[in-house]
Amino acid sequence: MLGYADRRNVDNFYREFKQKGCNFLTLLSRKSELSQYVDDIQKVLLEHPFLSLEECYQIFKSKRPKANLCFESFKKYVSQTNTSLYIQNIHKHIEKGKSTWNNEHMANYLIDNIDNDIVKKKIENMSNTNPKTVPEAPQSRISLSTQNKSFLAKFLVGSGLCYAIIALIMGISKSYVNKLVYKEPCFNQTLLSSIDKYSGEICVDEKYVKLHGKFLYVFSAVDKKTGIPLFVELIHEKTALSWKAFFTVFKTHYGTPKLIVTDGCPALESGRMSVFPKVRHQYCKFHKMKNLIKLIFENEKDNKMVKKMITKLKQVFNRYTVGGRKKALLELEDMIPQNTKEYFEVYIKQKWRQLTQSLTTNSAERWNRKIKKIVSGKYGLKHPETIKHIINCLWFKELIVKGRQHLGQEARITDIKIPQICQELSLNKNMERLFNVDTMRMAS
Repeated sequence: MLGYADRRNVDNFYREFKQKGCNFLTLLSRKSELSQYVDDIQKVLLEHPFLSLEECYQIFKSKRPKANLCFESFKKYVSQTNTSLYIQNIHKHIEKGKSTWNNEHMANYLIDNIDNDIVKKKIENMSNTNPKTVPEAPQSRISLSTQNKSFLAKFLVGSGLCYAIIALIMGISKSYVNKLVYKEPCFNQTLLSSIDKYSGEICVDEKYVKLHGKFLYVFSAVDKKTGIPLFVELIHEKTALSWKAFFTVFKTHYGTPKLIVTDGCPALESGRMSVFPKVRHQYCKFHKMKNLIKLIFENEKDNKMVKKMITKLKQVFNRYTVGGRKKALLELEDMIPQNTKEYFEVYIKQKWRQLTQSLTTNSAERWNRKIKKIVSGKYGLKHPETIKHIINCLWFKELIVKGRQHLGQEARITDIKIPQICQELSLNKNMERLFNVDTMRMAS
């Protein structure tokens, strides 16, 4: 009846109606009652010209706790003050880095430009009686480039922080954090082009991510020696064709590797053989051991025999010489139950040449655990692009923290210094707000 799509608007009107004693005239005159706070809002703006509107709104609420004024109404009344335009000019002036303003510069600017004599008098009184009332402008925080803000936001997202905490740390809104994270749609290509060195040995694996009841897959190629992801791609289907496309992109950028270590995924095997048929390949021993042990427990009821077979299986992959491992393999073949011999024959004995080095995909598994942790910690994921950006942020963080030896000298992210960006952002002041109880309650 009132024309609102959300019933909560109607509930708000009804609540205010009851607060006004069920008097329509009093309810309709509430706007004029709120307008009395314009002078208080103007005073807050003059006292804190370098704070954002959100911060000024919180200061106003702390001074006027009984004022039933939302943030949108607060912004509307800000536009009615005599100071709003001049506060905007101050921020624009400082953002351009034209000069370093202090309290005196700011007061003189306002006095010279405001025509209202009453406001001028207030400014003169504040600057004369209490020159420290107006805080010094955090120059480095305001002049920080958008590019550096974007890098810092991506780094913090990759570290597992949520948007609310990042917004508090950086002194910006959550929507602006989201804008910074999405600033480069093809950020994964930026990261890929920044890497030009690796050991030549890679571990390749996939990690599933569930979205709206469907599975997406994160394909990863990780440097076996350093554990740094070299190429990461979010894929909708795990097929031989998608693996072939993944390996093709890897080959285009990195060339042909010396060694590839994988699990026994048939689709991965097919895609690898179509792109790297002659590259030395090894299977992960832990995957084979895990699968065989599971079959042994299912088909052997004698616990003592189970322990003997598991001990012998460990010798197959842990003896120092290839001959010693081969001998343990033949001894294990005589011990295992009949129902497990088919798996043993097809996936271990026939593929023994790809198991002789007793290697693992531990580097890729560690990276997969990081993907699981950072994605599972994000609630309300609605789109694959969101997952893609989160994983790219994690990849970026890994390169900055542990993978600088892989970066080219002229790569965009090579010279990024996160500690320096944090200092420029004046994080110390914002960290105090981060652990303020009232601020944390407001963020939640």
